[in-house]
Amino acid sequence: MEDLPQVATSPIPAIEVRGLQKLFPAVGKQPQPLIALNGVNLTVNRGEIFGILGPNGAGKTTLINILAGLLLPDAGTVHVLGEDMCLNGRQLRQRLNLCSGNPNFPWSLTVRENLHFYAMLYGVRGQQRDQRVREALELLELMPVADRQYDTLSTGTKQRLALAKALINRPELLFLDEPTMGLDPDIAQRIRHFVLAIHQERKFTIVVTTHYMAEAEQLCGRIAFLKAGRLHALGTAQELIQLAEAATLEEAFLRLAGEGGHVGP
Repeated sequence: MEDLPQVATSPIPAIEVRGLQKLFPAVGKQPQPLIALNGVNLTVNRGEIFGILGPNGAGKTTLINILAGLLLPDAGTVHVLGEDMCLNGRQLRQRLNLCSGNPNFPWSLTVRENLHFYAMLYGVRGQQRDQRVREALELLELMPVADRQYDTLSTGTKQRLALAKALINRPELLFLDEPTMGLDPDIAQRIRHFVLAIHQERKFTIVVTTHYMAEAEQLCGRIAFLKAGRLHALGTAQELIQLAEAATLEEAFLRLAGEGGHVGP
């Protein structure tokens, strides 16, 4: 096995965002400009699993897309792994990866072929690529279906493939965007166990967006709560529960998302 990168000991934050703003202009049925992010300040430490919660339209996906270098902000600064994402996005993207809860791969390629394809896109070549693909297949328990075409896979197996793909370049920072969306509870729990095991082994930084409160509690050390493009609360699950004067994280979510809810910073 290749030596794993030591990324959790650096004093430089994995993510540092200051005054982040993003506005989408009025188009079509949207008569007014949409303020997706409005002055967001956020720091994610190296090696932590950090959660982002919020109701639909809160700005979670926009924030992830900016942090991953897929979208440019209108104002503010975005530093990822110590680099300015707006200036060095192309180089930084080689050190990141993203796993979506709605995976989409070339349908006619097998599981193994898809992993080889994405490894090549990340510049992994030769014997190293063969080794990475083999390790990913074993880690996510995909070896029994390695030579099956993507369009024949179950939903849960497709999600495991998406996670395997996201690990193929050994990212220092991994974004999990609704990683268990639409999965049966037993399959979702397996995915969460995979994530925790991988994080324990590699000590890299993971940022998770989810609508499942049990998932946020199980995976995340700290959680940011977004509402209407602003950061409304930040802390551990227990701290958010206390802030919202709630009994559970689900109840805290409902109170923080409510129209009249009083919240933190």
